Amino acid sequence: MSLYTELREKLFQSLLGMESVETQILQNVVLEQPKDKTHGDLATNAAMVLTKVVGKPPRILAEELVSIFEAWDAVEKASVAGPGFVNISLKNKSVFDDVLSVQDSVEPYLEGAEVGKGTKTIVEYVSINPTGPIHVGHGRNAAFGDAIAKMLEKAGHFVHREYLVNDAGGQIRVLVNSLHARYLQLFGKDIEVPADGYPGDYLIDIAKNLKEKDGDKWLNVSDSEVLLDGLRGFAVEACMDLIRADLAVMGVKFDRFFSELDMHRESDIMARAVAILREKGYIYEGVLPPPKGKEMTDYVPVKLTLFKATACGLGEDQPVYKRNGEPTYFGQDIGYHYDKYLRGFRKMVTVIGADQAGSFTPLAKALSVLTGKDDIYQPVAYEMVKVLRNGEPVRMSKRAGNFVLLKQVLDEVGKDVFRFMMLTVKPTTPLTFDVAKAIEKTMENPVFYVQYAHARLASLERLAAEDLGVRRGEFNEGGEVRDGASEVRGGGAAGGADLDMLPLVGEAGLDVAKTLMMYPQVFEQSVRLLEPHRLVTYAREVAAAVHRWYADVRMLDKDDLEGTRARLELAARARYVLADLLDTCGVAAPERM
Repeated sequence: MSLYTELREKLFQSLLGMESVETQILQNVVLEQPKDKTHGDLATNAAMVLTKVVGKPPRILAEELVSIFEAWDAVEKASVAGPGFVNISLKNKSVFDDVLSVQDSVEPYLEGAEVGKGTKTIVEYVSINPTGPIHVGHGRNAAFGDAIAKMLEKAGHFVHREYLVNDAGGQIRVLVNSLHARYLQLFGKDIEVPADGYPGDYLIDIAKNLKEKDGDKWLNVSDSEVLLDGLRGFAVEACMDLIRADLAVMGVKFDRFFSELDMHRESDIMARAVAILREKGYIYEGVLPPPKGKEMTDYVPVKLTLFKATACGLGEDQPVYKRNGEPTYFGQDIGYHYDKYLRGFRKMVTVIGADQAGSFTPLAKALSVLTGKDDIYQPVAYEMVKVLRNGEPVRMSKRAGNFVLLKQVLDEVGKDVFRFMMLTVKPTTPLTFDVAKAIEKTMENPVFYVQYAHARLASLERLAAEDLGVRRGEFNEGGEVRDGASEVRGGGAAGGADLDMLPLVGEAGLDVAKTLMMYPQVFEQSVRLLEPHRLVTYAREVAAAVHRWYADVRMLDKDDLEGTRARLELAARARYVLADLLDTCGVAAPERM
């Protein structure tokens, strides 16, 4: 267990020992690194959160907390700030001992920082309609979804990655009609792609494959239902091949591609879900009012099967089936997510476009009614991406018809750069991706900045062994060889009872250690909020501390072998943390650059 996790648990135990304080209110208590590091190493808002519960002014309660904190071995001092914050400064030795406890894997260091450990979780992401290749915006979806899945796995969830293949909707009919038009063009027919169709040239290649496979079988077929039945499977699979190829370049793999068409053909899951909702009084046959804010003189009320969302506190009931009896997107989602529930998933994460935010709450309410569980559905909304080159918008792809292909960008900048930069800001923040800046190998490029820090740290061990004959694990005190990673905060071998690490690694090295110390807190918050961009921000902070350390201290010094060994140990821990952060983002951690 890390020092941060230990201190947080001790804080919570102390607070729970106060009269009237219950576990639930502790969710609002934070223990975090203050924005201004001159205020200390950690800060808490506990006194302000608990003032009403305990019945004491926040500054009086904060003074009591100061006395509690200063009694802890790891704390150097504590003080009250502002309206009732408590700032905490830690003993340098406690910080160093904590960081040096990290072994080759950071997994034990994150123990206690897991959120939802043991939960069977399904992460659904990408899930674009199988009507063509992936564009850059959906690449952002893939980056976030994959990082969330990796993050949850590290937190101890049993994670299943799934792609919903929407092969049952009306867009597939449009795809088939577009493909058939391209097919007929190959036979010299003077025909255009339908106005509402898919104009991308990728369909020409698919049409060529269809002609090679079936010859003129579809040349004189005009019945749309025959075409849909005969070409649906071929068209969908051809588009999914394009999508899978792009995902493979990104390093994204799924445990299952779930066919919505198969769900309807082979299962009555949606009908069962609707029946349960009807039995509970949440499904009825009714008429929706005209759309608000629009004057419709030709509005004709039609009786539909509706979910009583108004009974869940929402403004309008939701149709489950269309006028023609086909499921609506909302109805399909109810069936699909109920299927997830019956497969045993108790956390359902879906990375989905922010333009669909209106569907989040109705679906969450329907699932709550179905399962009797709240918060089982957790959508992660994301905004699209604008691509620039040298400050100018990238011209739209002729092959794609109306969007920038993901493959084009991946071919130019590589998966590491793309994935990392897609995670640099919160997903609901619109992202501008400048290709020219992305391919620069300078410190202005965020992924290069972090990867270079890792490579620098890795090079230390090689150079120390080659030039000085010094290897990690030789850091010693009094002639006793130690591995630099032992008991934490107990005066154990990691630094010894009296050894002062500060003169050996310098103030900049202490800053590295204090930055590394916060990994469990950052990781826990990222998992709790499903926000992997926090890990990217933190990785950049770690890299910045490493680069400052490099500039401030002579890392390898033949006249100071004990200091060299100490710096090697701290550098190794920084490398482990950076490698773990990059891995969670799906980005390589190079040892040479």
